[in-house]
Amino acid sequence: MTSELMADWESRIIDGIITRRAVESDWDELRGRYARAFGGVKTHDFEAWKRQFRLEDIAVVEDVSMARQPRIVGTAAIIRTTVTAPGGAQLSVAACAQGMVATTHQKRGIYAKVQAELMTIAMETEADVLAAMPGPGGSYAYVGVTTHTRHLRIDRGRAKLRVSERDSASVREVGLAESVGELRRIYALWQQATPGALDRGESWWASAISPQSFIIVHPDGYVIYDLAGNAVLVKDFCALTVAAHRELLRCLLGQGEYTEIRMDTALDDPTPLLLEDSRAAAVTGIDAGMWMWILNLPKAIASREFRGDFHGVVEVADPWGLSSGAYLLDIAGGRSSWSPVEEAVADVRIGPLELTTAYFGAHTLGELARAGRVEEMTTGALEALDRAFAPARKPFNTTPF
Repeated sequence: MTSELMADWESRIIDGIITRRAVESDWDELRGRYARAFGGVKTHDFEAWKRQFRLEDIAVVEDVSMARQPRIVGTAAIIRTTVTAPGGAQLSVAACAQGMVATTHQKRGIYAKVQAELMTIAMETEADVLAAMPGPGGSYAYVGVTTHTRHLRIDRGRAKLRVSERDSASVREVGLAESVGELRRIYALWQQATPGALDRGESWWASAISPQSFIIVHPDGYVIYDLAGNAVLVKDFCALTVAAHRELLRCLLGQGEYTEIRMDTALDDPTPLLLEDSRAAAVTGIDAGMWMWILNLPKAIASREFRGDFHGVVEVADPWGLSSGAYLLDIAGGRSSWSPVEEAVADVRIGPLELTTAYFGAHTLGELARAGRVEEMTTGALEALDRAFAPARKPFNTTPF
């Protein structure tokens, strides 16, 4: 499978530059390159961090203009994982990570070569979805927003839990080494119930969580946090029940020496509603978190939970030629199918970015239509499709890559 986008990237020839896959001896130079680009790999265990990658999934761009001294000047990698579709099904993911080009070699089309190689790798993995987390300096035109992150600042002095029956379950403070198995179990249950959430491999925990972080565990949840200045900085909050959510929040509010709690949540997370005055949890910002491109639409559509019926033709207007065409979408009684049709009149026209965004529920089809990003060809079709795609809960991901 290829696309006009990949063909354009691959056709670019840059003198003195080659693209290849990584080998074991590249790690030291790659680590140095990451240090110059990102200030270093943000990990607490570099060996654990490395284990999240396969060498054949790392693209390397080398400057070979000086044959005896080739230099890595660009790189990016794929992490293989899964993501939860609305309803709980798991889709395989090729997540684009560690993408960079040396400052000495930018604006020469090198990153396009890297992206072409990453897309090739994604195709080799037979991933259902391509995922990215663009940095603040730019974005990728071929992926759509699939999760949002809401930043909360809780005024610890003002915040009080609403009066309710005290949770009878016990909470306890633990260390990472003794609790990682329990944390993984709880997170797996939360991930499988949360659209847009990525799976975490065994190596992720040692790589991402500091042994110095504080951890409180409830039978149905946990919180991992640091203390800095006057703030409690929540690094990871996972609650399977309202009772667990309330009890973990109570523990955070008990940090009497600190004036505020900072935590990231889904847009529909209930934290403010658990307080007597929801204004004590101020929203300081909302960011687009993860961006995706669905590569295997038939599988994705068949795997998703829908909340209404629809029968009609959806035209995907893909400017890159990967998924262009007209498709019969049939949703009835909780079952769905997606199949190409010839010479059919479309009821709805949509781009692949918008379809991915609506699929995960980051934005509804109605919102996208009001922005002029979805076109209704048959009266009433968009409303029916919007109803079918309506998310039961907002997508959220807490696992960066």
